Amino acid sequence: MKRINLKRNVLMLFMVSIVLLSSLPVLAEDFSGTRIITPFDMDVSSGSYYGTSFSTSYSLKKSNGENINFWIDNKGNTSVVITINGEQARTIRPGQNGHITAKAGFFSKTYTFKAVPTPSGGNIDIDYRIAQRDY
Repeated sequence: MKRINLKRNVLMLFMVSIVLLSSLPVLAEDFSGTRIITPFDMDVSSGSYYGTSFSTSYSLKKSNGENINFWIDNKGNTSVVITINGEQARTIRPGQNGHITAKAGFFSKTYTFKAVPTPSGGNIDIDYRIAQRDY
């Protein structure tokens, strides 16, 4: 008799568990469709600068994002040339904004970001942002 009661109790416990679990809200998401994961930018630096020339350096590597971006908003009245490690030179005219991109290396490397006035010198007035990301 005890054996029958034990089996019946186990069966009842099992059935009650199924009923309780089926009444809980579903916590899993359906990932069967196509999903695009967009990584966030890793902000390296941002700010404003006014003066004769802007230069800053950071040690960066690919694990923080394959692409290194240097963006400026030229608020002054002099054209500004921006570079990363002396390459990807681009001129940003007064009142305009723009960016350049360099590929990050696997190992840490120092990247130098420069913004200088052109063609005849003077002061620059910029807002800047340096960020890394994968596209």
